[in-house]
Amino acid sequence: MQRLLIPLVCAAGLGIGLLTRADAGATTIDLGPSQVEILPFGLLDEVRRADLVVPMQVQIYNSGAAGVELVDLVIQSPEGDMIGSRTLDNRPLAGDHGFLNDLYLEMERTDPDFSHRHTKRLFIPLEDYEPLGPEGEAEAMRRVLQGVADLKQSGAPQIYDAQFDVDLAALFGPDAQVGDVAPFEIVVTWFDGSQQQSNTLLRTITMLAPFRPAPAGHWSYNRGVGSWVTGDLHVHNCRDEAINGCDSCAAESVNITGAFTNAQLKPQFQALGFDFFSSTTHSYCINSDTEFDAVLAESVALTDPGFVMLAGTEVSGLETGPQSGSDSSTALCLLGFSSNEVHHMGAHHITSRKPGGRQGFLDFCDDPLLSQGANYNDVNSEGGFTVINHPASSMWGFNSLADLTGQERNNAWGVEVWNGSEGANNFQTFQRNWWVERMVGGKLLYPYSGSDTHDSAHNFGATHTFVSGALNGDSLNDALKSGLNYLSNGPFLDISISDNGGRGLGMGEVLSVRGSLVPNNYPITVSVPYNVDQNGSTIDIYRGVVGVGEVLVSSQSGITGSGTLNVGDSLPNRTCWYRAEVRNTTLTESALTTPVFVHMF
Repeated sequence: MQRLLIPLVCAAGLGIGLLTRADAGATTIDLGPSQVEILPFGLLDEVRRADLVVPMQVQIYNSGAAGVELVDLVIQSPEGDMIGSRTLDNRPLAGDHGFLNDLYLEMERTDPDFSHRHTKRLFIPLEDYEPLGPEGEAEAMRRVLQGVADLKQSGAPQIYDAQFDVDLAALFGPDAQVGDVAPFEIVVTWFDGSQQQSNTLLRTITMLAPFRPAPAGHWSYNRGVGSWVTGDLHVHNCRDEAINGCDSCAAESVNITGAFTNAQLKPQFQALGFDFFSSTTHSYCINSDTEFDAVLAESVALTDPGFVMLAGTEVSGLETGPQSGSDSSTALCLLGFSSNEVHHMGAHHITSRKPGGRQGFLDFCDDPLLSQGANYNDVNSEGGFTVINHPASSMWGFNSLADLTGQERNNAWGVEVWNGSEGANNFQTFQRNWWVERMVGGKLLYPYSGSDTHDSAHNFGATHTFVSGALNGDSLNDALKSGLNYLSNGPFLDISISDNGGRGLGMGEVLSVRGSLVPNNYPITVSVPYNVDQNGSTIDIYRGVVGVGEVLVSSQSGITGSGTLNVGDSLPNRTCWYRAEVRNTTLTESALTTPVFVHMF
């Protein structure tokens, strides 16, 4: 058998100074005695349904010196019962002397917002991650980017993203129950020139409880007949891969672990109990109308009466006006010789391409870049809506606060306050606080969430919205724009306010009223319908006032099951809002509502 070697086989040969795993003091994963490793990227860890066949993948990597030929991949129970298999057709896999492992280690040393390594880390647990500081971070990013560039130039012959289908019914059996943990093994066999060898990766999938429904008989003001649906507003796919993508995008410089098509993502989301997702490929990875037309075609093909894919884009926009705060994207842009300041926004339910950056290596900050105002207007003119993504994150934050306008000017529609790549069990307090501060400043903005996945679908605090009538792209878009949304990874939570005359406002509604017509200390009741677990939860109700701030009106603990919490309050004499949050005692479940707004003029 011919000896296969990657042309640039080690960090020293590449000249980029990658640290070794020993340098980092990290513990490596024991993947067996062989040099062929099975890296657990692209696997589902949790589901809510067991009646689907879902696509998954692993990255097969040859960290040795000599080349091998891949023979087959088998999915089986720990007892050896076959669940599925696929032939690998003697695919050659070059050895790289551990270069890729060292590159992955270097990624885990950088800011997770840069490397997308909040989860599925191989060497350094996230709780052991230590920030490198501005100079160290910039240098580490440079090494990673150069390493990926060299990997891409070589054609990455040492890795293969092996996709396969898993029949969840065969895995869980006919009597799957909430809490069941189904173990399975992925066995890869290869030929090293003299004999066949194999390696095994053991994984599990846990059956989650369904999202909790609204309490029996639940009703809210001004809400018609319809149903609650669940989805993800921040989803990347195989167009966002630097190598082995569909098509590859050189500007997506750290995504090299493999990804899925939108058609493959659909059954993954369905297995998690989701009803929709928005495809948000980076704008710098869609560089022609033809490429975006393919996304539009997918949105039509994948939408049916029970599931919707919205056509969208994550738009890279130009930071304009005086800046508030800073983020590491500035250093990243400078590495590409660009002085532009950039933020990211989700553009949802759109009908045409939205430019922003270019797909060449380190070109994510290059022109064409439009201002936030131009992007708002373009998206709104098509009937869609924009969401400011991860605004307070350390990498691609949103710093153009002086020019920021919200729904009060028909501009930005909302803020991503729960980014699933940064935490599945609870929304990020720093993102929530950023959003609240903007509302205190007079901006009308709804809260949204998205997983920000760059490989498989995963569980997090999804956006739950109430759709009137049949579910389709237009009705879903209308629901999301109306603010009938709460964010949750399990609990149900709603909010409304009413006065003694029986008049009320439901979640997301905005009432405009002349302030002089509102008596002092005008009494209202804040109602919070809920459905939480039996561990005990705390429900907090907040009142916010523009120009003043937000205060905690009520906090009640030890709540279990379903019901409605009613709290009395006095309506302020200026523009205000009410909203609610819930967390359980184990900090494994949480939710927050869109506010009810009262605009006084």
